[in-house]
Amino acid sequence: MYSTKNAQINVDEFVSNYIPVGINDDIYLKEVNVKKSPTDKDFLEIVFENKNGQTVSMSEWKNEKNMWIKTDEDLQKRDNIQFGRIMQIISCFYDKIEDKEINSFSEMINWVKEQLTPMIATKKALRLKVVYDKKGYTTVSPNGIFVEPMSVETTQIKKFARDSFERLIKADDESSDPLASVTADSTPATSGSENDNILPF
Repeated sequence: MYSTKNAQINVDEFVSNYIPVGINDDIYLKEVNVKKSPTDKDFLEIVFENKNGQTVSMSEWKNEKNMWIKTDEDLQKRDNIQFGRIMQIISCFYDKIEDKEINSFSEMINWVKEQLTPMIATKKALRLKVVYDKKGYTTVSPNGIFVEPMSVETTQIKKFARDSFERLIKADDESSDPLASVTADSTPATSGSENDNILPF
């Protein structure tokens, strides 16, 4: 039942639990986790937080050969790009990083956790680019420079055309529409003879 007397207008601002999309200032490292998926695959999760307690996370999974990654060279290139993304974060906290050769994905993500976990307590302020993923969830941008210390006066973070700053809205599916099967060249099926459809005027 609807009543004009009881209609209410919500004047409270909606506050999301997630850091808004865009280039955000004063973001802090919150968590660095090495986890296993339900299918027993290792992955790295890095969580960032702002002063309002809103969060955003990024997950890194082991690259494997597929229809896009066909050769060992393709796989190595993808690994180099992935590690470059992770090193952007580590470089925010360390002025210099010793050369390191890591032989497996599992070893790499555990090394990253070792490097970053002690940095959580420093509460170092970062600038972070947040975008929508293909499913409409907020995530750390996979494109270009996405994180830097707030001490960088002229930001190196750029918004790229492939960064999605607007959520794609999918229209409601009205597949139960009874007229969906009726086309301009057809008429709804009726019972009875053809004469039943003749109008009496």
